[in-house]
Order: sequence, then structure tokens, then C-alpha cells
Amino acid sequence: MHFPVPPEGDWLTIIADLQPYVNLNDFSNELDILALKDGVRFIDDILMNGEGMKYIIGEDYPWPMPRDSDEEMDRVILDRSQTGFHPCGTTRLSQDIQQDVVDPELRVHGTKNLRMINASIIPVIPDCRIQNAVYMIGEKGADIIKDAHPSLYKGRK
Repeated sequence: MHFPVPPEGDWLTIIADLQPYVNLNDFSNELDILALKDGVRFIDDILMNGEGMKYIIGEDYPWPMPRDSDEEMDRVILDRSQTGFHPCGTTRLSQDIQQDVVDPELRVHGTKNLRMINASIIPVIPDCRIQNAVYMIGEKGADIIKDAHPSLYKGRK
């Protein structure tokens, strides 16, 4: 399995339509396609030439592999690649209403009672698992809601 480096810059999301366009900025770094191409060829070589593997999986598992054409290999990689990064950053946290979706109180900009309390508020895709960060976001969100409604949570921890 081969993964590109995290995207440089921001994700581009256009929500002005019923079918929004989301650009994850994958392959924004030229080295990504080169690394994936080498990785795919390496794995393909193991599968096709490894002891006994070619007899198990067949010639074109899981699809025909353009072994001799860089251009075709690029196309196959771009067509079939998917992210391995945990979903986050889709409703980023910031005070800048032009750039991001939620404020420091985890409220969606322009709303009074709608909050996002999940991984979507993480502004940058981390190079690690996000489970602990998501727990922290949940705890912080719970504290924010309790602080906003003290009469409901009086005497509770």
C-alpha cells in the first residue's frame, strides 16, 4: 500500500451547487505520482513474479496494469487512487468566516445553536491517527455546551 504525502495548501470546496466539487489536492506534489508509480510497479512485480503468486492471482489482477507506459500508469494511478488519510478538515475551525466554517466555540459561522463537534473541524490533516484529537474535541465541545447552559448542568461534572 502506498500513500501520497499530505496535500500542500488547502482543500478546495465549492458548495454553490447541488453537486459540490471537492478537490482534495491529492498529487499536488509531483513526487506523489512518482512515488506511487514506483510503488505500484514494485507490488505488481511481486504479484506477477513472486514465487507462486502469478498462478494464484492471474495475469491482470485486479485490473490490466500498463507496465510499459508512464503516461498510462499515471492515468491508472490518478483514476484509481483514493486517500488513506482520516477524514477531517471539511468544516475547519477558525475565526475567519471567509476561510472556515466554525468559530472557536465550535458554532457554525452565522448560526446561533448549530455546532460541529467532530474531526471535521481539524484545520490540517495530521500525519497520524486522529482518535485522541477527536476525543479531545468531543470533551471540549461538551464543556462548551455545558458552559453555555449552566442551569441544565448545575451540580454535574
